[in-house]
This record gives sequence, C-alpha cells and structure tokens, in this order.
Amino acid sequence: MLELYHWEPNTYFLKPLIALHEKRVAFTGRWFDPTAFEQFAADFPRNTESTLQLEREGPVLVHEGVVVSGSFFMLEYIAETFPGADLCPGGAYEQYRARAWGQVLTAVGSGIGVLGCAKYLAPALRRIEPATLAARLQAIEPLERRKAWAAITDGTYDEAALAAVRERLKAPVKRIESTLEAGAWMAGADYSIADIDAFSLLNSLPSLAPDVLNRQDTPWVLEFLERMRARPAVQAALALSRSGKPQEAFVPAAEASRWG
Repeated sequence: MLELYHWEPNTYFLKPLIALHEKRVAFTGRWFDPTAFEQFAADFPRNTESTLQLEREGPVLVHEGVVVSGSFFMLEYIAETFPGADLCPGGAYEQYRARAWGQVLTAVGSGIGVLGCAKYLAPALRRIEPATLAARLQAIEPLERRKAWAAITDGTYDEAALAAVRERLKAPVKRIESTLEAGAWMAGADYSIADIDAFSLLNSLPSLAPDVLNRQDTPWVLEFLERMRARPAVQAALALSRSGKPQEAFVPAAEASRWG
C-alpha cells in the first residue's frame, strides 16, 4: 500500500505529488492541515528520521509500512522504486548535479518559507486565541522546531529581516537562471526530479519577492516555471488544492529559525 500524507500542493508538499503523478502510480492521499497542528496527532505516521529531519511538518510517504520523509529523498525514492516515467537524472554526473541542486534549493526553500509564513501563516496564527496558541507551541518538540513556529508571530521576521532574506535569495536564484539559460533542465539534458524540486519551491516566489524573480532579471526561470505548469502531472498535482490558493500555503521550512 502506498500512502502520501500531504497538505496543499505547495513547496515540500508539492514535490511528491508531482512525482507520483508523473509516474502514474496509484496512491492514497491522506490530507492533513499542519497549520492546525494535525501532524502531532497520535496516529500520524512518524519515525526517528521523520521527527528529526528538517522538513518536520510534512509531507510523509508510507510505502508498505515504511515511513519515508524529507521531500528530496522522497523524490529519489519515488523515481527509483516505481515503474513509469524515468525521473532519474541520467548518469553519475547528472545524479551528482541533482543532489547538489537539492542542497542549494534547501537554502532557497528556507528563504521562501520565511517570506510565505510572514505573509500568509502569521495572520492565520494571530487569529488563534493567544493562550490556545501558546499551549500548542509549548507542546512542540524538539525546542528548535518550537522556535521555528514561534518566530512566525514573535516579531523575529520584521521588515528588515525579510529584506535580508530577499537579498540572500538573489545569488542562488541567479545561479538557477544561468543554468536554465544554458539548458532546458536543471540536472542535464532530460527532465528529472531536480526540475520537480526546483519548480515546487520556486513556483510561489514571483509573488513573494518580485524583486528577486521577475521577467527582466530572471526570464529563463520564469519560462521554466511556465513550462512546468503546462505538464499534465503538475496540473494534476496543483488541482488537489482545497483552498484554490495553494501558493499561499506555508509552514516553517527547513531550519527557518536560522533565517532571521
């Protein structure tokens, strides 16, 4: 049995949805809302790795009882385990490139997560009765994870901090721009999990930081995003949104508390 515990199709939650649809593999979707702290329910699948890995709020893939966490590792697992479209990034060098991009994109995703949480998650959390929110946050373990949630509403990410995040995003985004100017795909001549990884994280950035991602400075990245949105698997994944606004769905990203 294959189950995917997921939320709105954005950032980390979008990656496995696209990959599974590219593979056309049957799976059972288990919807949960991390902003309602449903990932802390007693029956939510977890193991030591899923509790300690950096994307702790989800998604989680469960295959024949085995819990797989970490969205990039999930992409590799889906690409190598299931029949269907070949999503592996070619030979050894292409695989190295995909993993190297995975490291870069983790940092990019952290910054995007901060911007998205500040714009969309913070107002939602402030609507929760303060004592109730404080009790929920106090129950989060480990401490680093609790601090990542608390930073969304405690003033850590003021306008100066957010401006610094946008500035730090410029260098890696320009690196992605140069790569896509030289070729159609991120890790080589063919479409692969590296492209799913990049699209899932970058898709929300034009609206969050138009000074970072725009037609004048990053035309090749925007062209890449448009090509990705035209793929049937991407359209099918995005269609799973319940809000109709998946680009507004954010939770604290990998090591978000270090992006102040």
